[in-house]
Amino acid sequence: MADETENEVARRLGVSRHPVVGQVAGAVKCFAPLGWAVHGRWHQEGTSRVLRLLEEGATSEEIDEALTEVWNSNNKEMLRHAAAPVRRWSNSYFPFKQVLWDRVSLIDKAIEHHFAGAYEASIPIIFAQIDGLSRDLTGQSFFSKANADSYMDDATLAGMAESLPVVRKVFSESVNDSGSFGLVSRHGVMHGRDLGYATKVNSTKAIVLVAALAEYFPRLADDLGAHFRSQHDERVAGVTGVDEKGRLVDDRQVRELLNFAYDFDSGYATGLLVPFSHFDPSAELPGLARKHGLEPEDFACEQGDEGVWWHYTLPAGQVLGYAARPTTSSTRRHPDVWRWDGRDLPTAPPWQNATGWHSDDDFPCSPNWEPEIVI
Repeated sequence: MADETENEVARRLGVSRHPVVGQVAGAVKCFAPLGWAVHGRWHQEGTSRVLRLLEEGATSEEIDEALTEVWNSNNKEMLRHAAAPVRRWSNSYFPFKQVLWDRVSLIDKAIEHHFAGAYEASIPIIFAQIDGLSRDLTGQSFFSKANADSYMDDATLAGMAESLPVVRKVFSESVNDSGSFGLVSRHGVMHGRDLGYATKVNSTKAIVLVAALAEYFPRLADDLGAHFRSQHDERVAGVTGVDEKGRLVDDRQVRELLNFAYDFDSGYATGLLVPFSHFDPSAELPGLARKHGLEPEDFACEQGDEGVWWHYTLPAGQVLGYAARPTTSSTRRHPDVWRWDGRDLPTAPPWQNATGWHSDDDFPCSPNWEPEIVI
């Protein structure tokens, strides 16, 4: 009969019974107390191999060395890109997203130090960024014993009671005397107590912890970004004019409309270029609008034999629009595309020689549509 941990792993993986389930459950229970944060990107065959060593009586030190070898060989690319998922967080508020990207850049630098063997540099940088990230998202450091966040959820492997909560205790161990202990303790490292921390094992554990937190934190990051966005919208509502880059100060719904336009443009192009595909602009617009938090009724959309065009008036009064038709060029296949960005409504599509439209070939992106971060 499967134990509760196996049942929980199976539920979180979305499977009934599978040999991997028992291996993952064993990894969570056996490796977390050593400071290894189990999450959804562990190497299956390598994990099984180390579990067999454990069954054969391997010591904790031997298990640490074996897992370090797995992560730096079989799972090397996962280790190298441990923080990459963080770049996808908080798309609703770009200033906060920029902070996340800056953190990832520092973590990536730390990982470069790791692969160069400079563990004395990789570990403190990673600890500092985990510290800052967790303070941003929970109000307390991951390493603080006073942190009220349980680091448990109902969906991820990292959020199991046997994973991050257990690992957190290992990384939060106090080191009150100076010496060469070789622990993976944030307190020992950042307070200069443990002079023997700079090992490949500890550096690998720290990077694996980043990957586990990258699995656990997205919801909190997205919620916080949405909160910041709501505060921002309240501040800019009704403010006229543009900023020093020519962008609307009252930029409510600009991001949502930009993402809607990306999806609409992609769907239209795919419908034209990919055999057996179909894109009905009028039928697709309502679903795409709702997907991005916009009301379909607020769009004006017209479709004819020659092409399709739509426009939308932002809360600030600026009108943004899009027009496209099958290409008339003999040198390229993608559709002819135009953008509208002004205070007036377009009265006709651009192929009727209506003024105010800008071709993507000549004017690729309006200042108001330009994302601060290219994702």
